[in-house]
Amino acid sequence: MATPPTATVNQGTSGGTSTSEIHAAVMARAAPTPGLRWVDIGCGTGEDLRQIRDHYSPASLIGSDLLPWLPDDLSDIQFLKGDAVWALDQIDPVDRLLMVEMIEHLEAPWAALRIAARKVAPNGLLIVTTPNVRSLRHRLDLLVRGNLTSFRPDNGAHLTPVLPHIARRILDEEGMQSSLFYCSPDVIPFTGGKRWLDALARRWPSLLYLSLGIVAKRVS
Repeated sequence: MATPPTATVNQGTSGGTSTSEIHAAVMARAAPTPGLRWVDIGCGTGEDLRQIRDHYSPASLIGSDLLPWLPDDLSDIQFLKGDAVWALDQIDPVDRLLMVEMIEHLEAPWAALRIAARKVAPNGLLIVTTPNVRSLRHRLDLLVRGNLTSFRPDNGAHLTPVLPHIARRILDEEGMQSSLFYCSPDVIPFTGGKRWLDALARRWPSLLYLSLGIVAKRVS
């Protein structure tokens, strides 16, 4: 096995966590059943790994990240320490491949997405989430300050905004059928941190949700 790349400061300062709504949305789209092979690229502190291990009897379960965020109670899960492309190179095709709030941390997200797609077995699923740069908050921030909210100069962990039409085009080229979903109500601009009600956010998902998701199925 090749030596994994080491973490950079920019890529290793996110804290390794996401919102509970994002994790719940990811697991719902993953359609978990017993006996599946799972990989979580950019697994952070392992919320999804713990749920898969404890409730869905996986045939195999692997997590990877630049930094060893996993707590002691997940020490029985195979862990690959290194960047996304290196970790993807180490694995065989799987039934479920998760990339939760991590692709925006990569210098070359499109290359990583192509490799991830090729690691999904027939009829398997790839689930990706990333900051929703089409949200109202991002649009207003870009208009007023000239920066996307999740990619301000002081947020060194976020490197690359992900545009959904480009991600879907790449997945289509790799023989996958994809669809979008949105999760976790965003902060209401100029309110000091109040969030949109979920019922309201569901009416205008591309504007009022924090995270954009893509679920892609291997069809060829």
